[in-house]
Amino acid sequence: MSITPETDDATVEKCLVLGHGFHDDERSTVTTILARMDSHLAGQSADQVRLDLHMKEPGQRGRKVTLECHMVGLSPLVATSADEDTKVAIAHIRDEVLRQLEDQKSKRLKH
Repeated sequence: MSITPETDDATVEKCLVLGHGFHDDERSTVTTILARMDSHLAGQSADQVRLDLHMKEPGQRGRKVTLECHMVGLSPLVATSADEDTKVAIAHIRDEVLRQLEDQKSKRLKH
C-alpha cells in the first residue's frame, strides 16, 4: 500500500544518511536505487524517518551492506546483503526493507 509523496513527506533523498563505507559522490547512485521506497515513505514527515546505509569491511571480500530504516511508530527495519556488487546489494536490501515495512503495516491494520 503506497501513495504519491507530498512536498513535505519523507523521501530517500531527504532521509538518507550515508555511513561508513559510502561517500557523498555515491549519493546520487544510491538514491536512484532506493527511490522505489519514496512512495512507501509518503505520509510520514521527513523528520520522522531516517535511513542509515553503511558497509562493514568496504573493499574486502565478505563485506556487508546494511540499511536501517527508522520510522516513528514502527519497529526499526534492518536488512543486510553480502552481494559483491554494491548496487545489487543495495537493491536487495531495499526490497527486503520494503517487505518488512509492508509486513508491519499489515500487522497494524489487523489490530
